[in-house]
Amino acid sequence: MTYEDIPSAYVARAEVLAGVLGREVAPDDPDREVIEAWAGGVPGRILDVGSGTGRWAGHLAALGHTVDGIEPSGPFVDMARESFPTVAFRHGAISDLDGTQERWAGLLAWYSLIHMDGQELPVALATLHRVLEAGGQLLLSFFTGPCHGPFAHPAATAYLWPMDCMVTALERAGFRVTGRRTQPGAPHAVVTARSAA
Repeated sequence: MTYEDIPSAYVARAEVLAGVLGREVAPDDPDREVIEAWAGGVPGRILDVGSGTGRWAGHLAALGHTVDGIEPSGPFVDMARESFPTVAFRHGAISDLDGTQERWAGLLAWYSLIHMDGQELPVALATLHRVLEAGGQLLLSFFTGPCHGPFAHPAATAYLWPMDCMVTALERAGFRVTGRRTQPGAPHAVVTARSAA
């Protein structure tokens, strides 16, 4: 399965996956602290890349941030628009940002690049770098492990990335990594970066 096939996989299981992801951010969600703190340092518009059910875009908008969402799964876009009608959600993939003149001060990519393999990820990161304002900020979460490779995911094949490999991929795309964090005993990882241009 290629990355172009992923939206179809999410469409087929949209309701089930929405139940897993949630349509709102819970008060005790452990990711709130990380995402809210990051967004608080972004001085302009934020793009939620792979916005899913829209829960993070909607949450940040409720906190006063200007947020857009882009999501390749049509059913998720419909859910997001229904739940958060004041947020602009567009139906599209990262590749659809090629050629756009729009720029954002912050990019939130929360587990939205996990289905990309070693050929697809560098292309996506280069596109994200192009749509980020000079000095703009990226918050990226992914699954990490000692070796790069695929693993089973409820929707479609996802990939583990060693932290050093992800940092290298970001730097090659033009980002300057400013922070990295892993979770002991779990595959969850977070990286913050800025546009180096």
